[in-house]
Amino acid sequence: MTEPLIQFDRVTKRFDAVVALEDVSFDVRPGEFLALCGENGAGKSTLMKILSGVITDYDGQILVAGEPLVLNGTRDAEARGISIIHQELNLVGDLSVAANIFLGRELRSPRGLLDDRRMEREAAAQFESLECRIDPCAPVRSLRIGDQQLVEIAKALGAGRGRGAAASKQEAVARGLSSDSGLPTPSRILIMDEPTSALTESEVERLFRIIARLREQGVTIIYISHKMDEVFRNADRITVLRDGKVVKTLERTATTPREITHLMVGRDVGASDYGANRQPGETVLSVTDLALPWRDHARQWRLKDISFVVRRGEVIGFAGLMGAGRTELLECLYGASAEPPLGRIELAGTAVEFAHPEQALRAGIALVTEDRKRYGLFAPMNVREHITLSSLHTVATSGFLNTTAERDAADESIAALRVKTDGQSAAISSLSGGNQQKCIIARALRTKPKLLLLDDPTRGIDVGAKAEIYRLIDQLCAQGLAIIITSSELPELIAVCDRIFVLCEGRLTGEFARGEFTEQKLMEAATKLA
Repeated sequence: MTEPLIQFDRVTKRFDAVVALEDVSFDVRPGEFLALCGENGAGKSTLMKILSGVITDYDGQILVAGEPLVLNGTRDAEARGISIIHQELNLVGDLSVAANIFLGRELRSPRGLLDDRRMEREAAAQFESLECRIDPCAPVRSLRIGDQQLVEIAKALGAGRGRGAAASKQEAVARGLSSDSGLPTPSRILIMDEPTSALTESEVERLFRIIARLREQGVTIIYISHKMDEVFRNADRITVLRDGKVVKTLERTATTPREITHLMVGRDVGASDYGANRQPGETVLSVTDLALPWRDHARQWRLKDISFVVRRGEVIGFAGLMGAGRTELLECLYGASAEPPLGRIELAGTAVEFAHPEQALRAGIALVTEDRKRYGLFAPMNVREHITLSSLHTVATSGFLNTTAERDAADESIAALRVKTDGQSAAISSLSGGNQQKCIIARALRTKPKLLLLDDPTRGIDVGAKAEIYRLIDQLCAQGLAIIITSSELPELIAVCDRIFVLCEGRLTGEFARGEFTEQKLMEAATKLA
């Protein structure tokens, strides 16, 4: 039997009173694709942060190739051939794409100056190997979340280049890895934490081709994902964590998605037909000939000729590939678009023109953004402050904050959305991604909106939490709330929506009612203009 490449031996990690990992023990074989599954908060990301040197203070030990792994930071991990693609993007928005890829290992000229042109050329070569086109000179903050995800992937695959690249190449050869494949990585262990959460289907296929080529080199992949189709397509084995403990490790061929889901959540999570008996009421939102200009671009319009209505107690979905205009549409409705939109927007029968999100919020529209880290979270604030931030006027007396009322409001939301937290005073950064998202949704709901906009709300959320969100959407509809949801996952839209509109290059190319839509029909409408 092949000796393990990585051995986790009783790894334990505590954050104050919270036990994130407890006696975690399992192994990873050389060159295998090991899927690591579990609900949000199960400890997956914490364990991988330990392996990659992000977290260095823990109990137990990790062996790599039979030797204890002692890391003082991520640079040490990269020197050992360990790279990580984080679920939460770790990029510097004001720097260029190339500067982000080479951050901390910059290429320099013989005179010691930064060699920007060489870094830009090498970044372009990395994107070519990833089969995508991203301008290496563009500021990262100008990119959409999906392109930022690709930059994060390129950054991880490029670990070991720049300073010490020659040494890294020698180490790769010594490990038996090919150095002439054209792939920009000498890593022997690559950790991928939800790498496809913001990618389109074509981009996912491209990433899997890259993974296959990496595996041909002998690179070991540890892959965290809540998407069972990805896990069962690629994994050799699957390790399941629940509540910080290892539940089981199974050969992929010896299990099923249903069994893995059950092991993850401790119960069966079956498919449900949400909202089959909904009875939509009066019109809440009416949009007529909406258009969003696109200055200095050949297409001229980000959105063009968009018309639809949303009624009380109804869920409307918007599907489309990346760049189709899903997020831009919600930004127009929320007063957050780059340019003032054209056309007519009516809320409850009254024409509205929002110049700022505050106006939309006061009018009864709430938005849960696609990129929670960039637009939804405030690192210095705790859980309670995040939940009540947009509705402080409801927990104030004579202009002063009523702390008792604020605590009661936070407790109510924490219980309603089943937020896993070490109390409402816990730092928001201490929560898992899924529980952070629940806090953002709770904040939106506390404003008592007429219309709720959900932009890819379950990105990076596990199957158990997704089911809770779907049930919540159904309950809110039953109470008369109107909801617009976008998603990169077509089965999600099919499960929760009453009607689905499809966007392609900023135009509507399809409208389907419940019972009419299928993944094939939606994809056909999303990939070509009618």
